[in-house]
Amino acid sequence: MEERVIHRLENHVGCPLQWSICFLHFNELPFRLIFQHIDGQTSGTKSFSGPIGQLLTCCEKLPVVDYEPIDCSIPDIDRNLLSKDQQYLLDISNAITLGHCPEDLANRDPGTLSHSRWLNGANRVVRL
Repeated sequence: MEERVIHRLENHVGCPLQWSICFLHFNELPFRLIFQHIDGQTSGTKSFSGPIGQLLTCCEKLPVVDYEPIDCSIPDIDRNLLSKDQQYLLDISNAITLGHCPEDLANRDPGTLSHSRWLNGANRVVRL
């Protein structure tokens, strides 16, 4: 009998695909709850009602300032394996260790803000 696509993918990655999906949501829920606790409830599918959330819609237009670097361990990973949101977070994380934001990162559009793209929202919070 021919192997099904899902079964073949699970064999390739070495774990059930639902684990990957669960881990993604596992990361999303704490961020969402903490952010809503600090900033208040959302006011729509692409907007926030609190003062921090309202800044997220235009964070890429705010001036970038130098800051104290934060030493952290960032894993060496192939960027091609990451989504655009994950690549953006990796670049921001690297900038945090430098103490300044490279011009190309400062000018990069972080993408559309949407509650369904929670990592995009997290990226914008880090950028602030």
